[in-house]
Amino acid sequence: MPSVDPTPEPPRWQRCEKLLCELDPMLPMTSQDPRCSRCPAGWLWRKERCYFFSSVRLWENLNWNESAEFCWRHNSSLVVLEDPAEMDFLQCVMKKYPNFTFPWVGLTDTQQEGHWVWMDGSDLQRNMPLMVEWDSNDADCADLRGEKSLFAVSCDSYGPWVCKKKL
Repeated sequence: MPSVDPTPEPPRWQRCEKLLCELDPMLPMTSQDPRCSRCPAGWLWRKERCYFFSSVRLWENLNWNESAEFCWRHNSSLVVLEDPAEMDFLQCVMKKYPNFTFPWVGLTDTQQEGHWVWMDGSDLQRNMPLMVEWDSNDADCADLRGEKSLFAVSCDSYGPWVCKKKL
C-alpha cells in the first residue's frame, strides 16, 4: 500500500505567492487579470493591498514623519504588518533589492516609551510575536531589518519606506 504524506499541500495562492516572490516582484504586470490594474502605477498588488517601496521607485530617503506624510498624501499609510505572510513578502522584496534596506514601517512608541503601537492604533504584537530591538529613549520609530526584525531608530534618521493601502 503506498504511503500518503499527511502534510496537506499549501493553498494554491500560497504556492503562487512563493513562486512570484522568486521572480522579480517589481516587474510590471502584463496580465489581463483585472487584479493587476487595481494599484496605481509604481505600486505592487498583493492580497487586496497595494504597496509602494520607495527606494525601488524613488532615489530619495525621508525621515519617519516625512515618510508617513508621503504615504498619507497617496491615500495610504506606512505599512502596518498584519500577519507573518506579509512580513515574508516584505523580506522577499528586500532580498531582491539590495538598495532597499531598513525601510520605515508604521510603528512608533512616541506616545509612551516602550509601548510600541502601529499607525492604526493596534499594539505591536496583535497578530504575531514581534519585538523591537535596540529600544532606547531617543529611538521612537521602527524600521524593518533582515531576518524579520524590527529596530528602534531615531525618527529623524533618513531611510526608505513602505506605504500600504487597502483596496
